[in-house]
Amino acid sequence: QAAISDQAQQGELARARALATPAPAMSGAGGAEAGATMQAANTVGQMWNPSLYIGSILSDPQDRVSILPPRIKDSMPSPEPKPGDKGWLYRVLEPYYSRECVDNVTQAMLSGQISSGAAWPRRLADQICSLYNVPVALPTSSGASALHVALLACDLGPQDHVLVPSFTMVAVANMVKLVGAKPVYCDCAPGSLNPGKEELLRKATPRTKAVILCHTYGVACKDIRAIASLCKERHWWLVEDICEAMGTRDDEGDLVGTFGDFGVASLYANKPITAGDGGWVHAREAKHHDRLKSLINHGFDPAYHFLHFETAPNAKMNGLGAAFVCSQVRELPTIMRYRGQLAAWYRAQLDSVPGLKCMEQRGNDAPWVFGVEVADRATRDRLRDHLASFGVETRNYFFALHLEPVNFYGDDVGVYDIVLPNAELIAQVGFYLPTHSFLEASDVLYICSVVKAFYGAGPQPAGPPPRESGWADAARTRLLAA
Repeated sequence: QAAISDQAQQGELARARALATPAPAMSGAGGAEAGATMQAANTVGQMWNPSLYIGSILSDPQDRVSILPPRIKDSMPSPEPKPGDKGWLYRVLEPYYSRECVDNVTQAMLSGQISSGAAWPRRLADQICSLYNVPVALPTSSGASALHVALLACDLGPQDHVLVPSFTMVAVANMVKLVGAKPVYCDCAPGSLNPGKEELLRKATPRTKAVILCHTYGVACKDIRAIASLCKERHWWLVEDICEAMGTRDDEGDLVGTFGDFGVASLYANKPITAGDGGWVHAREAKHHDRLKSLINHGFDPAYHFLHFETAPNAKMNGLGAAFVCSQVRELPTIMRYRGQLAAWYRAQLDSVPGLKCMEQRGNDAPWVFGVEVADRATRDRLRDHLASFGVETRNYFFALHLEPVNFYGDDVGVYDIVLPNAELIAQVGFYLPTHSFLEASDVLYICSVVKAFYGAGPQPAGPPPRESGWADAARTRLLAA
């Protein structure tokens, strides 16, 4: 039966490729116009593996979905909700920065300190080293590129397995694949957003060489200390992805990102501190400095400028981004304390709502975003639509990585047949609410009143909301004028 199913799927894929084949050229003006369009479309050259971009095989979104196996198709999220007539009143995340950030960028521009070789990336590295008490930190172009560089430093290859959470952002699996290794997807621990030690051990193989932990949504992995000990015992690399957990502390008060061999972070615009884009990689041991510095810069060798001894990306951060974020690093503890206040306000309002569960709570409760989980996917969709009608933007929880369509269209056919029940469940029933530094208690109260009204646990919000359209931009303008 499996063979028949595989043949059927391959037949559907062949049919889709045939549908995507250009029609014969037309004569006359119509043919000239079509020819010009085709010529413009083909100037990028022929892709060696069209499956890398599904749009080159199937142009209609429905066709891309229709041939997926039922296990993937049935799990796919619904289309995103649309706001009411007045648009989004509360965005799920807002970039937060001060006048000093803008002034530093101006200074960098006026002094010509704009590239990765400028002083600002070095200043940023010094601040990260101080905050995390590590000897090595290097700014990068993104959190994903930071992870790429860290995995390159682990010397992984096609024979190696890397244990990764299934419930996380797709960049984690992508970077493992880009270094040629194989991601092995692990379930969440019961009641948790992260895998525990036991979940990792269930998926470990003789070829396991590294573990990536993500502290998803800024919730510290409850087993981080036990996992760090396990990795040391098994001689596995441990990479902590703190892209959503910069400033997050474990139950004993230590910063996550300080337990692994490497820590990687993102400075994207939706993070607590931001360079617009960017990130960093840091290491607990000074011996990694020279290799990491080479790996983020094309593999340049410090002794021979244009001799390259290994293949490496360009993962450097520019001077303007570093200048923008530099002053924010010292504010991170304060920002995270406010994240803790937001979580406390949300929990106080929503903990008692029947049919709704607040996200996992650790000893230090200051998540990057505040999430809730409901009874089933249909309820989630209705509740998100209800919130959208009041101008409250939300985001679904991550779609489990082992069920991503790339596993069907790419080289991992069959991965989607793995069953990881905890990750699959929360991916179907969870979403997160607005969580950012401009929100105040009255905002959280309003958002929670909309949730309560959906469940019949309170009246519909009466009267106008506490904010007007564009309020966050106005608050940012005031902040920059201070």
